[in-house]
Amino acid sequence: MNTQRKMTKAECLANPELYPWAGDMAENDCVSTESSWTPGTYLDRFSNEIYPSGKESFGDIRYYVFDPTAHGFPKNGSYPLLFALHGSGGSFVGKTAISWAGAERLASPEWQEAVGGMYIIVPLANESRDSEGDTQHTWMTPVSGKPYDGYTAEEIERIPHHEHWGSLCGNDSVYTKTLMALLRSECEKHPAIGRKIVSGASAGGYGAWRMIISHPDAFDAALFMAGAYIPSLRELKILENAGMRLWICHGRRDECVPFDMVIRPILPILQGMPGTELYLPDFVRRANGCVASNLSGIQMGQHCINDEMQENLMFLDGTPMDPLHPEGFIGWLKKVTGHER
Repeated sequence: MNTQRKMTKAECLANPELYPWAGDMAENDCVSTESSWTPGTYLDRFSNEIYPSGKESFGDIRYYVFDPTAHGFPKNGSYPLLFALHGSGGSFVGKTAISWAGAERLASPEWQEAVGGMYIIVPLANESRDSEGDTQHTWMTPVSGKPYDGYTAEEIERIPHHEHWGSLCGNDSVYTKTLMALLRSECEKHPAIGRKIVSGASAGGYGAWRMIISHPDAFDAALFMAGAYIPSLRELKILENAGMRLWICHGRRDECVPFDMVIRPILPILQGMPGTELYLPDFVRRANGCVASNLSGIQMGQHCINDEMQENLMFLDGTPMDPLHPEGFIGWLKKVTGHER
């Protein structure tokens, strides 16, 4: 277990640019930048693969695969698949992007045993840096077309600061067709793949939303961890009609993908959708109980839902972070894959 550096409320108040929400912390609260487990532990359990996309615009896709049948599970079985998309900048860290996608710890022997075996596929976006150092060609790169495609005028008006956030709405991702082709290729290669779940963290949430909206029949469930996309009511109806099971996880104090912009406008709709579950914590926390924070140039303190998932939404004493999900991430996976008994 990591030795975690804990910062007190007083230390956080002294650095308001990094901790703008420190004033709302309890007096005895703390902040931690590290998880209770060690990321990187299970990366060698994933194979390195390349999918020849044939797209001049972004080239071949590097991706990583965890195959449960290569790690002790019977080859004649049937196992669900988690297709996980990392956030912006994930491609620059290579295999570490598996952890950024919230998927690394699922490859651990303990978690694999708990879910009865599960395939994991984590592709990398072909990202680059522009002259200002900003990340380009993320999963959020749209196909050419009309901004806010398929959104009503009323919906657009409800989106806070909508004039600046067309990138969060409507247009398909340039990667969608290639990702679906990669998925089909892997299913042909691994006939033991059964039910399919797509997940996305941050910018990966955009890619995941677009995959299920464009191909709702291809997936059984979807998980969003601070996803950077605002689905329209028309798109949500498509998913409801398809019987898609959704789990939307988003910190209310997220500084990178603001809750008030992405979730609050559609919250009443989400709350009424059958099969949709919500985890919307006030503070995103570590297993040790501290408020979570990542220091990476810009503050990402409440953007750490992908880290929380890899702590199974459990505190170290076994108490669930969310009473509505007493078995955490593992419990939700078991439920949507039919492994729950």
